[in-house]
Amino acid sequence: MKLSVFFDNYVPWLEPKDPGQILLGLLDIGVDADLITVRKQDLVNYAPKFSVVQNTLADFESEQFWSRNDSDVILAYTWLADSYTPLLEKMKLGGKKVLIKSDSDGRIGYPLPTSYLRIPLFEGATIRSLARHIWWRLPFKFLHSKRAAQRIRQIDLSDGVIIESPDALSNLNYFLATWGRRDLIKKTHFVPNPVAPEFIDSEIGKKENIVISYGRWSDSKQKNTRLMVETVVEFLKERRDYTSVIFGTGTEKIESLIEDVPQDVRNRLKVLGFVERDKIKEFLSNARIFFMPSRWEGLSIASCEALCMGCSVVGTPIESLRYLSMQGFSGTTSPTFERAAILSALLQDSIKWDSCYYEPEKIAAFWRAKLDRKSVAQNIARLASTL
Repeated sequence: MKLSVFFDNYVPWLEPKDPGQILLGLLDIGVDADLITVRKQDLVNYAPKFSVVQNTLADFESEQFWSRNDSDVILAYTWLADSYTPLLEKMKLGGKKVLIKSDSDGRIGYPLPTSYLRIPLFEGATIRSLARHIWWRLPFKFLHSKRAAQRIRQIDLSDGVIIESPDALSNLNYFLATWGRRDLIKKTHFVPNPVAPEFIDSEIGKKENIVISYGRWSDSKQKNTRLMVETVVEFLKERRDYTSVIFGTGTEKIESLIEDVPQDVRNRLKVLGFVERDKIKEFLSNARIFFMPSRWEGLSIASCEALCMGCSVVGTPIESLRYLSMQGFSGTTSPTFERAAILSALLQDSIKWDSCYYEPEKIAAFWRAKLDRKSVAQNIARLASTL
């Protein structure tokens, strides 16, 4: 069996993330696998361990391309977006089995409100955001039927859908049942995202009172950047024995948010920009808590890396964090998206560390077994072989 990953916007920095790690995991377990993507300048000197097939988008929109391609199964990143449905039609007409990689929390349509409604109206309010808030809250099923039909069409075309957390799977199946397509539930499957070997094989250091947060802070609506900073500052005021390290992209926004923070707190709050992966591993090895108050996620790779290094994970009650916290075994989720609730979860988690509730080696062992890229690849290969 040959399995190809289709990711049209793939770029080299995604290799340590789920697309690259799925491919490398498939190769690790002996599956013939390659990447299919749109040709781009970023890939000119890129030489990964997997083969890369580059063509134009017009090529991919041709049935002939897929009929000539020698793959048996295509793992297609579509995010269940309508724009990819014509492409799936061509894959199917070309004789391919297609697994959709949804990278989703499963809130894809009525009756569950979209996660975007978690963004307060006053935060960058626009006519579009106001209309979205009103439209999603109208309790009339017929208003949502066109959107639902588009999503269902893509799932119907596919041979299976992969979604990244158990609660996201429940959301997706609830959507299908609501729209009278319970027959499609058999096509939906939970498979988590994989973690790179450097976080699976490394030793765990001596845990210290450190809270780590890293991500794309420029994406403030999803990552909840302002609330993250405000909560960390309040936490450091309460827990004077703790320090915090924040890094990633968009940290200039964070610097502006902490300009007026008391010096005692500022001295215990380190803000960095881009950090090399070896340094990330070092930070996680010694940290106790990974803090991620996102408004939505598919399955955060950063959170998974932290768990595999023996950290606990604290954040909002989104589907993936409810899974990763494992009912308190490896983290704490807040009851709501309010700052007070999220701060209380962070304080609660620190007390769990004080009382020796957490055992870093046990957290790491549990999650390494589930998130090792070879384990994830075996789940995908097993699923592909049954199509």
